Amino acid sequence: MTSKVMTELPEEIMKEIAHWAEEEKVDKSMLLMKMIDEGLRAWKMNKALEMYRLQKVTLWRAAEIAGVSLAEMLAELPKRKIVFQYDLDELREDLKYASGK
Repeated sequence: MTSKVMTELPEEIMKEIAHWAEEEKVDKSMLLMKMIDEGLRAWKMNKALEMYRLQKVTLWRAAEIAGVSLAEMLAELPKRKIVFQYDLDELREDLKYASGK
């Protein structure tokens, strides 16, 4: 299922999109979909890691928010210089979450 979105973009951005669509040999709408998808994935990762850094969510929950595996989320921590934090309460929460309760 798809939905239509109408928006106005600055001419300079439209020129960039046209350039890269031609370069990639794809339709402008296909390029926009790819850009939105990539941007949304990056935004979710950033948001989830920020929530984890601020201790608002566990790493398990951050991975779920970002739509990645726990291993992928763990791999992001050193890349972004985020300290791995884990205590007994988080272990309990993760075990509860993993068991579906």
